[in-house]
Amino acid sequence: MKKVTEDIESMAFNTAISALMVLSNHLQGLKDKVPREAAEKLALMVSPFAPHLGEECWSLLGHEDSLAYEPWVEYDEALCIDNTVTMGVQVNGKARGQIEIVKDADQEAAVAA
Repeated sequence: MKKVTEDIESMAFNTAISALMVLSNHLQGLKDKVPREAAEKLALMVSPFAPHLGEECWSLLGHEDSLAYEPWVEYDEALCIDNTVTMGVQVNGKARGQIEIVKDADQEAAVAA
């Protein structure tokens, strides 16, 4: 939601659509366990690019009114912070793997991982 919102505001429509495709593919992988809230938010975010599709999805989700009158999706900035980073591991200049550590880990913790 954050990426789509920021991309639309900066008029980077192609990357906003790409982020919507990533979300759509993720939800499709959930099969029958797609959260209703996620489907509703996807329909709202699709609507600026494909209003007819957004309206149809909105209607299939059981809403009587048009989604054109719904507010834009909101996200919690605190939930968007990633506390881990992935670091590449090299031995003698050759990549040997990756490790995932917390962002504020010191060198000793990184070596131990």
